[in-house]
Amino acid sequence: MATAESTRWVSLQDIKPGQKVRVQKLAGQPALCHRLREMGFCEYAEVQILNKSGAMLCQVCNSKICLSRQLAEWILVEPALT
Repeated sequence: MATAESTRWVSLQDIKPGQKVRVQKLAGQPALCHRLREMGFCEYAEVQILNKSGAMLCQVCNSKICLSRQLAEWILVEPALT
């Protein structure tokens, strides 16, 4: 059953450049989720999309990280309330 919060969640892939979002859930294989967390994409981490030409350039945990759109699809986010 979906909660009110989960209905606002979208894939990181759907976010436009310049937007800031907060990670809510990683929805993939356990090994993939573990690797994404190691890269800084932990639950409740704030992410800003810098560029979406080809791969996605993101800023997370004061680092710039490039992700494929396939990986970004597994990261569920909601708008950050900064």
